[in-house]
Amino acid sequence: MRICWRMAAALLIGGAAMPAAHADGLAAGDYRIGFVTENTGPIAFAGLSYYHGAQLAAEEITASGRLGAGVKLTLADKESGSDPARAIQDMHQFIADRSILATSCCILSAVAGSLKPIVLGAGMPLVIFGATAPGLPKPPVVYSMTILPGPKDVATAQHAVEVMHPKTAAYFVSADNDAFKARMAAGQHAVEAAGVKTVGVVSVLSSDTDFTAPATQAIGYAPDMILVYTTQTPAEGIIAALRARGYAKTIVGNDVLSPATVFKKMGATVADVPFPISFSAALAATPEAKAFVAAYTKKFDAPPDIYSAQGYQVVQFIAQGLHVLSGKPTRESLGAALAQIKSVEPNVYGGEPMVDGQAETKDTVIVAWTKDGAIAPWPSGK
Repeated sequence: MRICWRMAAALLIGGAAMPAAHADGLAAGDYRIGFVTENTGPIAFAGLSYYHGAQLAAEEITASGRLGAGVKLTLADKESGSDPARAIQDMHQFIADRSILATSCCILSAVAGSLKPIVLGAGMPLVIFGATAPGLPKPPVVYSMTILPGPKDVATAQHAVEVMHPKTAAYFVSADNDAFKARMAAGQHAVEAAGVKTVGVVSVLSSDTDFTAPATQAIGYAPDMILVYTTQTPAEGIIAALRARGYAKTIVGNDVLSPATVFKKMGATVADVPFPISFSAALAATPEAKAFVAAYTKKFDAPPDIYSAQGYQVVQFIAQGLHVLSGKPTRESLGAALAQIKSVEPNVYGGEPMVDGQAETKDTVIVAWTKDGAIAPWPSGK
């Protein structure tokens, strides 16, 4: 089922997304993107996906000759492990390296926030691949390819209420994550506006591993529906603990449940828990999406997820800016070119308008894992 949530943004898709390159084109050479990786540390499961998607895009763009004869697009990567201090050090090194034309970073919003004033001061284009806090973009320097989850969380919560007709709801939230607290507040507001009473909120930490007591607390509220607004590891543990303790009513998840690794770990325990997505390899419908899935699966022996899709789009976006420039572009000219992009092309979402430096998609697709390990529209048959 699809629920349109940004009708105004959708109107931008018909705009000119890929202006013709200047006649003389880019000078031959190696154009480098400084990529602050998060391939180690607590969220490496997502960091690797972002990086692999970006790698694939750079290789495809170079091989296709899209930017001109003799033009190569490459990633210069430095590992941060999601540590703000390391990410800041990495960014200063990229800024000092004049061969770096643009940069990309950040799963955690706090890390992105710490880098924002640094790149603004240096005029270094930064394209965020994963941080979910709103308000981070600031053209012509800072942009975001992250598909913000807030509106999708609201659409999912509203849809769950319409389908299941609960009278009461309880919530789990990552108390140490401001983005997830804001997401829960938005979802809770939408659920309460539909007449559903809140009977309890259970706070957990992103580092928690034992959810026996929190699950018991939530079940004690006797809610008709439980909504989970936490990072991936707690979400997995919470759902498993709730089901193990006999909670058979509706559990509503979020986009952290979308990677295939979640079902591989949890199996049927996570089946029929709805969550929103903007991209799924299983539901790829457009030629661009199908080609991306095939190429990614061939290269990495695993299907892409929403994280790899966002990493892929970072490099496509930067290449689109380079495409309209000629000679030897500067950081400033590239940043200005990126500011003119109204819709990212090619894209794997079936439409990706840019609004004030923020990538958006047209629809929310509400899905769930089946017991057989497939992603399908939720509820099944509707």
